[in-house]
Amino acid sequence: MIRDIIAKRYARAYFALVREQGRLLEAQSELNDFVAFLGRNDELNRVLCNPVFEVAERKAVLKTLIEKLEVSKELGNLLFILLEKNKIAYAALVSENFARLVDEAEGRAKVALTSAAELDETTLAELQKEFSRLTGKKVELDVEVDESLIGGIVARYGGMVYDGSIKTQLQLIGECLRG
Repeated sequence: MIRDIIAKRYARAYFALVREQGRLLEAQSELNDFVAFLGRNDELNRVLCNPVFEVAERKAVLKTLIEKLEVSKELGNLLFILLEKNKIAYAALVSENFARLVDEAEGRAKVALTSAAELDETTLAELQKEFSRLTGKKVELDVEVDESLIGGIVARYGGMVYDGSIKTQLQLIGECLRG
């Protein structure tokens, strides 16, 4: 919980800076690429996140990494601040929160959709259109299949869950009968 709050603060600060410069999408891509790079390099990630190493040593490693990856000055500054505050491990959370802020600013919404079976393109297009109407934003669907739902769909958006699955309906009927 505290990690999320801290990550949101850093994401908002970085967002404000790059928005002012008109670089939201570029900055998002760059941050995502850096986080993905760290995710693929466990040993490097452990060095940067490990307070056993002196801050100066970790800064030297980060500086070399930033130069080799040709990271922008703004992202480099964010990463150095995270490192100095021993929060570099939060980089992925910062990236997730930053992506949400960019989506909001760009009028996009991501809806996580779970269905009991594969949905055809027509159904997905109709669902996308309906969620766009409900949210007032351009919707991107993140679709998963979970056969345990038996039938129907579950949609998650902005902390809300819309559950139209048969599994949940059967559970509710069971609760009423036990009543």
